Amino acid sequence: MTADETATADPAPAAPTQRRGPGRPRAGSEDKHERILNEAVALFGARGFAGTSLAEVAQAADISKAGLLHHFSSKEQLFAKVLERRDRDMVATLLQDPDLDEDPWKLLDAFVRVVEHNSHHRSLVAIYTATAVAVLDAEHPAHSWVTTHLSMTIERFERAFERGKANGLVRADAPSAVIARTVTALSDGLQLQWLCSTTAGTEAPELLRTGMVEEMRVYSEGLKQVYRA
Repeated sequence: MTADETATADPAPAAPTQRRGPGRPRAGSEDKHERILNEAVALFGARGFAGTSLAEVAQAADISKAGLLHHFSSKEQLFAKVLERRDRDMVATLLQDPDLDEDPWKLLDAFVRVVEHNSHHRSLVAIYTATAVAVLDAEHPAHSWVTTHLSMTIERFERAFERGKANGLVRADAPSAVIARTVTALSDGLQLQWLCSTTAGTEAPELLRTGMVEEMRVYSEGLKQVYRA
């Protein structure tokens, strides 16, 4: 090939560049801290704590691992922040009304709405369910969060039912602590069944299929029929 031919030849095709998935914001178009959290929610929800690396979160967020560590000092801290944001967003969206703590029936209705909200946010449900292993290991980074989360949920329901008794809304013989624990346990159990039955490639039998909301609503209405004053 002559020099002239070389000059007029088509240039070699450029190496393909990695593109962000459809619908994902362009790198730099959102706060880096929030972008990391958003990607961590998706990855921790899909793979759990042990199955997710900081390098994978950094790659998904279009940031270097060193850049990620500038915002979160460890995977444990990142996971803890994901869990904290999950609870903060839930309370701010559905459970912040102070009247809920004075009327347990309103609190139950709000809790049903929480379950309905969760049914549209699979990754958040998956993250919560993935923390179940933490109850067996006090050194697990999520152990303290799980303990606090369960305790606060049960305490809030028990307190609301006791106040409901004082306010004449609940029968005096209502077992507040038992109701609080069973409402919490039912919600957690339904979420586990829902994830199991909706996971791609699952062999879960039909009897595990649940939308979660109707079951919680039936239980809530049953409590009202028995214990409403």
